[in-house]
Amino acid sequence: MYWRCYRGSGLFIGIEIVKENSKKSNTKLAQRIKNELRNKKILVGTDGPFNNVIKSKPPLCFTKENAESVVRNIELIINKL
Repeated sequence: MYWRCYRGSGLFIGIEIVKENSKKSNTKLAQRIKNELRNKKILVGTDGPFNNVIKSKPPLCFTKENAESVVRNIELIINKL
């Protein structure tokens, strides 16, 4: 599993989900992460030409603790694969 976070400006951020060995888009995994986060009441979307970028546009009241919670949940989802 390989993912990288390199996009972002202000509170808008995208996490590109790619296959580890080939570094090609991993749309299926991006959809799974999005859906599992939504089940946990964390709202994100997917975007990009291959629909493999998890995008987040949190409200201005988004805290450091909120960000840490999102990252923890993404890690939990990826680690249970």
